[in-house]
Amino acid sequence: MESSMSRRSALALTGAAVGGVAAGRPRDHADLILHSGTVWTEKGMAQAVAVKGMRIVAVGSDEDVLEWAGDRTRRIDLRGAFVGPGFRDQHTHLVQMALTGAKAEAYRPVWKPYDEAEAVESRRRNGKRHLEIHARGETPVDAWTRSPVTEQMKNDLLVMQEEVAGQGVSTVVEAGLRDLGALEALFELAREGRLKVRFLVRVAWGCMEEAARMGLRTGVGDEWVKVLGVKLYSDGWLGPRTSALSRPYTDDPYGFPRRGVLFLAQERADRDVARARELGFNVTTHAIGDRGLRVTLNAYESAGVTPRDRWAVEHVQVAEDDLLERMIRHGVIASIQLSFATTDQRFAGKALGEKRLRYAYRWRDMLRARMPMVGGSDFANEVLDPLWGLQRVVTRTEFDGTPPGGWMPDQRLDVRTALELVTSRAAFASYEERRRGTVTPGKYADLVVLKENPLTMPPERIAAATRLMTITNGKITSEGPVRYPPTA
Repeated sequence: MESSMSRRSALALTGAAVGGVAAGRPRDHADLILHSGTVWTEKGMAQAVAVKGMRIVAVGSDEDVLEWAGDRTRRIDLRGAFVGPGFRDQHTHLVQMALTGAKAEAYRPVWKPYDEAEAVESRRRNGKRHLEIHARGETPVDAWTRSPVTEQMKNDLLVMQEEVAGQGVSTVVEAGLRDLGALEALFELAREGRLKVRFLVRVAWGCMEEAARMGLRTGVGDEWVKVLGVKLYSDGWLGPRTSALSRPYTDDPYGFPRRGVLFLAQERADRDVARARELGFNVTTHAIGDRGLRVTLNAYESAGVTPRDRWAVEHVQVAEDDLLERMIRHGVIASIQLSFATTDQRFAGKALGEKRLRYAYRWRDMLRARMPMVGGSDFANEVLDPLWGLQRVVTRTEFDGTPPGGWMPDQRLDVRTALELVTSRAAFASYEERRRGTVTPGKYADLVVLKENPLTMPPERIAAATRLMTITNGKITSEGPVRYPPTA
């Protein structure tokens, strides 16, 4: 990372007063104006955007938006840079990792060439852990705690958010927080005005009852920290062959159960989902295999799920048409991970077989069928950097060029749609589409400034693009340049 002086100079930042009063100018002046850029909006491209307080007040031509300038307005000449909605990540474990005391470097992306031996051992280790949890009659989100809030805990959270903001991310969803003390720490940091990233929190199933006793439910919070819902956990992972399938895996490298591990039997799934609804929590459930997904959808339907609920399923990696049709009919959101397909190309075909592989990682099929979808990283299982995920999902190719032409290339997404998965569609999945997710007057000012235009640059170079600025709730939270080209 470069010095703060060089970061500011990269944007030709000016704090000079703006003189003159244009005829018919707005009565109130903006606090910040970004001009002479390429601003991506719902209705097309603009040149400039004005921010006052926490909100966007104007979007349009330089001439029109600069009418909002006053003596105290900070103007930033973008010099053609791209402005879009701040990135949102609908599935992370950032808070949980911060509780380990991880340093800032832990949140930065590092690309390593694929190592088969290392990967196999990692999958074996995770599979054994899944079997141990299942043998106890538990799921991975049953254990929980409520640690005391300490200054060290708060400092660790602040270290984490610095790197998150630098990567252009304005909002993250914590997918299954197991320590309610960390949630209390986030609320304290919000009251102290020290947050730069918005945290939408899904509590783990195990601590849901305690969270309810604390007065928490979906929607409780403020503009920096808010409870989004609860996370359940249906099955294991595809890599170690523990995701729950209807038919046996094609291979058996680890000697685990041939149809995977189903953590949630149907009776418990029905009971848990009904209880979550009773307590006022939006529901999402980890379900990778088709058997895990079927049990999950049965429970959702038993609880009377409708599109208005905006319940979700995390991953949805193996799903035939009938399961997707059920999700679409009930408005269940598919929360996918942008980097999973390129990572899993190494073993998915062996695990599923050629015929069943046609029903896996089918992101474009889902979108064509008008399934509600949203994108995330699943950090720290994958890197956080949204630009890395964007490049992978639009090329279906790993950074070393494998496989040539892309893995299952007919399932590639176009760049605009991929961007929507981590902006406007993510806002919808969090009940925020009327307030966030697009660069629109009246919405909260969550913005990212990129030196390059991701809509027009070569897709195979998106991961190396440069973040110049991040703005969240109208507050400049990072001034670049921040760039992580994926090189070995």
